[in-house]
Amino acid sequence: MKKFKILLIGQPNVGKSSLLNALVGPRVVVSNYPGTTVEITKAKKRFNKTEIEFVDTPGIYSISDRSEEEKVTENALFEENDGAIVIADAISLERSLYMALQILEAKIPTILALNFVEDAEKKGIRIDYEKLKGVLHIPVIPINPLTKKGIDKLVDTVTKIKSVSKTSFTVEYDDHIESAINEISSQIKETDISKRFISVRTLEGDEDFFKFLKNDDVIRKAKKKLKGHPKVEEDITITRYGTASFIAEKVTQITPLLEQEKNLQDEIDRILLHKIGGPLTTVAFLFATFGGLLYLGNLIQGFLTGVTESLLSSIATAEHSVLTMVLVNGLTGIAIGVSIALPYVFLFYLLLGLLEDIGILSRFIVNAEIFLKGLGLPGKAFIPLALGLGCTAPATRATRVLVSKEEQFHTASLFAFVPCSSRIAIIMGIVGFYGGMKLALSVFITSFVAGLIWAFGIKKVFKKQNEPLLLELPPYRKPLIENVLAKSWIRMKGFVYLVIPLLALGGVTYGILDMLNLTNIIIEPLSPITVWLGLPNETVIPIIFGFLQKDLTGTMLLSVLGSEISLALNNLQIYTFGVATTIGIPCIIALGMIIKEFGFKKAILLTVTSMVYGILFAGLAWRIFCCLF
Repeated sequence: MKKFKILLIGQPNVGKSSLLNALVGPRVVVSNYPGTTVEITKAKKRFNKTEIEFVDTPGIYSISDRSEEEKVTENALFEENDGAIVIADAISLERSLYMALQILEAKIPTILALNFVEDAEKKGIRIDYEKLKGVLHIPVIPINPLTKKGIDKLVDTVTKIKSVSKTSFTVEYDDHIESAINEISSQIKETDISKRFISVRTLEGDEDFFKFLKNDDVIRKAKKKLKGHPKVEEDITITRYGTASFIAEKVTQITPLLEQEKNLQDEIDRILLHKIGGPLTTVAFLFATFGGLLYLGNLIQGFLTGVTESLLSSIATAEHSVLTMVLVNGLTGIAIGVSIALPYVFLFYLLLGLLEDIGILSRFIVNAEIFLKGLGLPGKAFIPLALGLGCTAPATRATRVLVSKEEQFHTASLFAFVPCSSRIAIIMGIVGFYGGMKLALSVFITSFVAGLIWAFGIKKVFKKQNEPLLLELPPYRKPLIENVLAKSWIRMKGFVYLVIPLLALGGVTYGILDMLNLTNIIIEPLSPITVWLGLPNETVIPIIFGFLQKDLTGTMLLSVLGSEISLALNNLQIYTFGVATTIGIPCIIALGMIIKEFGFKKAILLTVTSMVYGILFAGLAWRIFCCLF
């Protein structure tokens, strides 16, 4: 059986994940690239007698060493693989061609998959695929991952990638640069990598390729002769961009559209990107969305709770041996956790996938820039903050899109107030389900106010001029439910494979502590916390377990107080518990990522400070409401 390893390469929002899903479905493995925190996605599938492993690399705009994502993609190119599929955006072909030209320069067998063809044609942009194929001397295949158009042809071409010519199009620089390239090429050790590519990358200053040179001094000598190119890196880039633009213009025909054909998207953007109306629309949309999320989540939670309670009551009637009691506690942890957390976590990821695929999420980022500037943060900070609504760990890693370590740490400190999917499950599954929608909304608002106070305090520490936001706004597109479901499942896998076993372990652990009468050993020393919060002493157990993994909070609360929370706690106490458990660095996994990014001392300081701040704020809010009501 033939085996191939193929890289998927493309810029952000070009449809790489949609293509991967169309090729292999949701059966993917997400992992960090060795030695980095950059995620790559891998998937294998057998097509007749050929097994193909697809490797989805990070979204980048060029092959360089400016960011870790670009370094990872560059390194992956020269690992043991059989070729690359470059996914190009038909609407902005010249930008995709820039990176394609770099890969062709490396003499790697390449297939150009042209995405968003229908969207381009709606804008009056038509691309002559055969002409483009003739210019580049590589296969050019128009695709639509959502409708599976071109996918069979793409797979068939991949199985023949060995026959793709390596004598593809090569960018030609001026005579002086070409002479420098030849001079450096003559001093390169024997290697399977294109000597021309190594020469160009060394001229561009990529030190990763210096190891291929017999003598590093050849670079200095070559650059010394380039008196007309004091900034040779920029001149190479300009030539490459000019070539990409020339090719795109040569194969593209643009037909002006009638006014009525281009008005719809412009009208939507006029509302969503309006200086005043845009932010207001964004806030209103988010409130409506979370209201719907709470309503649907409550319906699903109510159904699952009824089913799990019936199941557990039938098990509980069995013989009460120690083993049975431990088993019941473990099953209780799973059942309660699934019924409380699963509906909200999955619904949230479903919503996030829809917003991404439609193209609205990037508009929210633009609207958030005005607000973030007031907090002393750059507009790009919205990207990791938005990811924080899913999970704090990858959001912490995403702070690398910001320029300085100060901006990164400033943004990471706000994750204490951005409710991740697990904290959203607490607010909606505990506060909302047992206290009502208004109470859940109050927790969100309290967390937001606490975050504002924190942010304005931190702003005094980090005084820095922020960069303007540069963000590509994708066109609005009709989402494909199959693709949204696949992305939601990929994001949910961590919950299913990691959290659910922890839910069982948490239930078993509490059951053993309870049987051995050891819970008081934990509760008594920490009783000042629950006294300050106005909560029963037993609630310190879910607070502690919650830091290990936030999804354990609701499970442990029901374990210590029983399923009828509203009989054990009044609405004000439910509210206080919600605030106390949702403000602060959420869990030990997030702490580990913060340690990795910012060091042990800063991470511990941030975690302890935010947790103390959250408990103090929750207790203060409880006292204020007690006085008012």
